[in-house]
Amino acid sequence: MSDTLKKIIIIVIFFLAVVGLAYLIYYLFFKPPPAEIPTIPPGQVLPSGQLPSISEGNVNRIINENLNAGLPSIRQIPEEAIISPVASGGYTRVNDTVPTNVTAPTLAKDNGLNYFNSTEGRFYKKSVDGSVTRMSDQRFYSVETVTWSPDGESAVLEYPDGSNILYDFNQNKQITLPKEFQDFAFTPSGQEIVAEVIGPQEENNWIVTANPDGSNIQFVERLGDQSANVLITPSPNSQVVALFRKNRSADSQEVLFIGRSGENFKSLVTNGRGFEGQWTPQGDRLLYSVYSSENGFRPTLWSVEASGDNIGLGNLDLGLNTWSYKCAMAADNATAYCGVPDYLPEGSGIFPGLATDSFDSFYKVNLATGQRTLLAQPVGNQSGYAVQQIFLSSDEKVLYFQDEKTGGLYNINLE
Repeated sequence: MSDTLKKIIIIVIFFLAVVGLAYLIYYLFFKPPPAEIPTIPPGQVLPSGQLPSISEGNVNRIINENLNAGLPSIRQIPEEAIISPVASGGYTRVNDTVPTNVTAPTLAKDNGLNYFNSTEGRFYKKSVDGSVTRMSDQRFYSVETVTWSPDGESAVLEYPDGSNILYDFNQNKQITLPKEFQDFAFTPSGQEIVAEVIGPQEENNWIVTANPDGSNIQFVERLGDQSANVLITPSPNSQVVALFRKNRSADSQEVLFIGRSGENFKSLVTNGRGFEGQWTPQGDRLLYSVYSSENGFRPTLWSVEASGDNIGLGNLDLGLNTWSYKCAMAADNATAYCGVPDYLPEGSGIFPGLATDSFDSFYKVNLATGQRTLLAQPVGNQSGYAVQQIFLSSDEKVLYFQDEKTGGLYNINLE
């Protein structure tokens, strides 16, 4: 045996001896004793505290704790429960409006419902008498996004290849819009559109306004590389065309109001991140949602003044863990109707997919005082519903919502 091989063998033996000695010392002096596993007699429920209880201190949690302690809600309807045809704070009958193949539903000017059937590539209207008619004989394949005008008589259609058209359903007329346009919104009057222009270079990215046919383009604000932080959401008076959010700290954002004429508006500082919001009908307040470490990174609804010198005043926590898109505004400018998940796991504000197994109940909330009332626990031909889109009929007697689990369109009666 060579001297070199002997040295290698000695080194290996020494290394193994050191590792073995180190493990022996750890095992004898430092390894913690094994945790005692409690035994639970048959029929005994695990004591409170070993799994997080979901019955304490949160209006979002409507659950039979004896059956589902610490787990996402599975809607349990007692056999003796009274199911009301009208929302009155308890179990409420859900009515099918269009139960399948619904995309981008909206309320029409005549109080009917417009929607796109993506499977057929056709647009339909369901009238108040229940009849369903085609809005056009033309078929629209592979439409990715539909943005309706306020009266529901025209829409901007966006396609995966970047093509955009405006389609007028009254005149059955199609107008091609620039491919550089994206993220459309109509102003409340319907006389203009607001959009992002995204060019091949960042210095060519802008927020613009234009006529619905794409003419009279006005450049409002340079975007650069910040498109993901801009929310195109024209205010009711069209003075503000978009909101821009930027992070201030781990638990706050600053929201800037972008005016159409370069106005120097005050900004809003939120108590959380992930800002998304919508205007009240008069445009003097914003209903918005954010998440923070204080509430386990769950989305929470807030209301705040959002007009002129009052921007940022009266920032009110509404005490509901949900997203702002699950809310519909009433015409009185002070009331919102919101779908609120019965259970939200920690981190669902950052990762909404964590809430896919939760069902929504409906709440009525006063945006000025924060007073909230359970309106309805929906009961229908499904185990539960989760709001993807929601809106009120013009007479505010019916609350329509699209279910994110099935894509169907449903309603509950408020009167």
